[in-house]
Amino acid sequence: MITVYGADWCEDTRRSLRHLRRLHVPHLYLNIDEDLDALERARALNRGKRRTPTIDLGMGGTALVEPSNDTLTGALVELSMLTPDEAYDRMAVQNVGDAERAMRTAAGAALLAAGAFAPRGARWPFGLMGLIAAVTGLTGWCPAYHLAGVTSLGGPGDRPEEAERDEWVSPRLDQPPAPSAVRSTS
Repeated sequence: MITVYGADWCEDTRRSLRHLRRLHVPHLYLNIDEDLDALERARALNRGKRRTPTIDLGMGGTALVEPSNDTLTGALVELSMLTPDEAYDRMAVQNVGDAERAMRTAAGAALLAAGAFAPRGARWPFGLMGLIAAVTGLTGWCPAYHLAGVTSLGGPGDRPEEAERDEWVSPRLDQPPAPSAVRSTS
């Protein structure tokens, strides 16, 4: 079982937890601000330092400290917790970031409402556009992004305060990168 030692206030902890959820990887979250035993275990994995998140992969003392999403995915693949194809497929299920999802849902609702008051010939285009926007917002998957091979995950369209890049959309990875930050604490 993967254990994430982190803090609720930590952006990297929230990002890592969200990434594990998107990958459908079971994990346990322990808040080191509220659990002193968890703090001590995290410090032991971190050579006595308090850093969040510290992710114990449960494989003989293997831990990641403040990993990027790509590093975390690569480590899961290296440790055979996921195959590259599973990681890619699970990430492809959602290609619209959280902030963008909220905007799409709101825009879809507004277009559906506008369609109700539009002239008769304009009702169905407003309704169709509103339905498409609302569905892509609610599901987090956009067929146009999928066909173009891009995603807004990790950018300002995901969580603006936690964005990993300045561009709204970027190319989707074909495979997770090779792990580089997996270290053993044994």
